[in-house]
Amino acid sequence: MSQFFTHPVPAVIVLLGLLVFFHELGHFLVGRWCGIAVETFSIGFGPRIFGFTRAGTEYRVGWIPLGGYVKFAGSHPSEELPSGLKGQAFLKTSLPKRALTVLAGPLCNFLLAVIVYTVLGLDGVPHPPAQIGDVIEGSAAASAGLKYGDRVVSIDGHVVKTWRDLEEAIASSPGKTLAVVVARGDQMVPLKLTPAPVKTVDMLGRPATVGRAGVALGRQPAIVSVVVAQSPAAQAGIKTGDRILEVALMGPDGQAAAPKPITFYPELVGALRQVAASSMAVSLKVTGAPPPEDRSETKDSPAPVAVAPQRGVTLDLTAARLLAPDVSDREFMRVLGLGTSELTVAGITDPGAKGLQSGDVLTAWNGQPLRDVFALREQLIANTAPQVQVAVLRHEQVEQVTLALKGFEAQRPEGPTTIYTLPVLFWGQMVEPEPLVEKYTNPLSALAYGVRQTAIQTRELVRNVASLVSGDIPLKALGGPMLIAKVAGDSARRGWQTFIGSMALISVNLGLLNLFPIPVLDGGQLVLMGIEGLKRRPLSEMALENFQKVGFTMVLALVVLATYNDLSRFWRSMLESVVGTFR
Repeated sequence: MSQFFTHPVPAVIVLLGLLVFFHELGHFLVGRWCGIAVETFSIGFGPRIFGFTRAGTEYRVGWIPLGGYVKFAGSHPSEELPSGLKGQAFLKTSLPKRALTVLAGPLCNFLLAVIVYTVLGLDGVPHPPAQIGDVIEGSAAASAGLKYGDRVVSIDGHVVKTWRDLEEAIASSPGKTLAVVVARGDQMVPLKLTPAPVKTVDMLGRPATVGRAGVALGRQPAIVSVVVAQSPAAQAGIKTGDRILEVALMGPDGQAAAPKPITFYPELVGALRQVAASSMAVSLKVTGAPPPEDRSETKDSPAPVAVAPQRGVTLDLTAARLLAPDVSDREFMRVLGLGTSELTVAGITDPGAKGLQSGDVLTAWNGQPLRDVFALREQLIANTAPQVQVAVLRHEQVEQVTLALKGFEAQRPEGPTTIYTLPVLFWGQMVEPEPLVEKYTNPLSALAYGVRQTAIQTRELVRNVASLVSGDIPLKALGGPMLIAKVAGDSARRGWQTFIGSMALISVNLGLLNLFPIPVLDGGQLVLMGIEGLKRRPLSEMALENFQKVGFTMVLALVVLATYNDLSRFWRSMLESVVGTFR
């Protein structure tokens, strides 16, 4: 049953049904309160599926679930008020009451968003913490002195709580020096960070220059690669793919003492550098990590994970003790024969990558050196070719391998495009920290959160509409029912919180769209009423009809454009779905 509601069609029917119901309910309740007679309250258009009539008003559900309407009696100058209906004709009601009735629909959409965000606030909203994971070598963050494990407390005096706060502050400050305060252990450390300006295109197709610090939320697990065969690590019995669990000093009696648990690779480097300063031997507790594909799981059936036995090894740090104190972490670990596993192949997910072997370390992409997974990501983003040449370190020899990449269709504002991915699993896949949960136990605080989130979404949507009108956002960014169906299905698969969060966002969109001064929309009706109020007399029947014709043409053009964009985005997946049905 749960799979049924995660299909795009049922998901979009439920989502749009709720949105339309709230919108039309606003018109209906306020209209009734203002004493206006109601002929029909309909969810959906077209022929009736079912319904009933009460007190002269027909309540119905139509076959086309792409909208709905409330038919007020006497809403046209030549229309007679049907017998048996309670209330006044719409056009004979006072102008303020009519305006309030029309405005109630969009306001109910904003109210629905407030309710949804309030519910999410009561349930708890997870946020990634503003804690530094990996720091890219040579980046602005590395130059500023940011380190793994730092928790960003404030930027330019503004409190930072979540990773999104951190991202927004950095992205909005390209080339600007920021005063950053981080919590490092028990100390508050002030730093100066100047994000590097980077030209990019945002998700709506707008060119932009943003700031980039060179930090990542994810952290590398303490899974190592043995990059030198005749090395202290290899001689100790450490193998590529081993996970280091613990670092401990060896006492004079040969027994391990003062063990330090290790979870992430930077912790391993720090612990080894610390003990290298002493003359004591060091013991590592090690286990063989399961391949990444064995760690994957689905909601229905978690994949079993093989647990390798733990073992202790003694690592000789003599070579490391001969290094200068300021040597880089990379060189320090390489002397021991160790490296990160972020670019070390653990498994192949597609026959196109058959030239690679488990244990290969990617070192270059089409001649460009790869120092870390971030450099690989940049190369993948920029790549448009289905085939690339990579260099790998295999048994201490560099070999060239030609790889066929795996392509899939992605939707971008400018239209569908093919993105190529590397069909490889790496040992050191990034691990994100536990999220912070923003939860309100006080209903009034949750309500304030709901209002605040609705205001944020409304402000962002107004900005996007302005960019659309000015041409900064291409018209191809517009989406229609198919895009809404995809969003509904994807969000339903991620859980009820994501689904209703998407519903709140679309509800804000629907409320704002209906306020546009386009005839046949609520905003257009309010414009007509404003003109009527200025003239102090009703508009002529011909003026109303012409206004409605213009509005219908504008809305139809908008629907055609949105549908064309949807078809251009999804025609291939729709065709594959149809072909698959008949196979």
